[in-house]
Amino acid sequence: MAPWQIDFIQGKKLSARYIQDSEPIALWLFEQLESSKIPFCFGINGAQGSGKSTLAAYLVAYLNAHGYRADNVSLDDFYLSSQARQTCADKYHPLLSTRGVPGTHDVRLLKQVLNEFKLQYGVTLPRFNKVTDNPYDETKWSHHKVALDVLIIEGWCLGLKPEPRIRLQFAVNDWERIVDSDRVFRDQVNQFLSDEYQSAFTYLDKLIYLDIECFKRVFAWRWQQERQLIANNGKGMDKQQVYDFIKYFQRLTEWGFECLPHQCDLHIKVDKQHRFYVNAF
Repeated sequence: MAPWQIDFIQGKKLSARYIQDSEPIALWLFEQLESSKIPFCFGINGAQGSGKSTLAAYLVAYLNAHGYRADNVSLDDFYLSSQARQTCADKYHPLLSTRGVPGTHDVRLLKQVLNEFKLQYGVTLPRFNKVTDNPYDETKWSHHKVALDVLIIEGWCLGLKPEPRIRLQFAVNDWERIVDSDRVFRDQVNQFLSDEYQSAFTYLDKLIYLDIECFKRVFAWRWQQERQLIANNGKGMDKQQVYDFIKYFQRLTEWGFECLPHQCDLHIKVDKQHRFYVNAF
């Protein structure tokens, strides 16, 4: 194990098996770069708690250790401010005031960043503060004056295609049956996903999918994340709030279960212990 790998697992409080599990993914990524031209943009899709943020950070460390200039950013970092989301909610649907689904991100900024990266300009990567529910001050964003070779972007709905209209006719949980009985919200979200998000996703050169296969795991993992957030910042949701919150994401997460294994470039199965298994190259 290289010194940088030791530093990584110690800093993230991971076991040594993480390096073993991630190695096939890192080798695949390295092979893509060896046969392609830079700049190169990798996407990672995975449900909440699937490990996509940690994997993105590991792959950046791997690439930096091999001489590439690389960084990562989350789709979450492009969330609109709470005020901007409220404006969107007033215009389209009240539920859009809550960050999460397509329609609550600054897609204009996302496309600007991806375009500047592809043009080999220096880029500034935004950062979002989930405690305050607003973007960090721009002084805390990641500024790269020298062009990056590789940008890794991860997100729970990244690369996802819009749902077929017939699928929108049926509620996926009690929450939808109550708050979206007229289907206006899910139709609007799907419209956002159909339009501006698809044009942003065209910047992705390859897509990795972390497939957890079962939505029930999301609650346990999301609650674990929230407890860590509370420990670090003293603020966060309680267990019932987390349970209610994840229902907001269930529709598109389960749609990903159906379509992303066939759409992605690398399919990774994730078990309940967060171990990775490469399903297909």
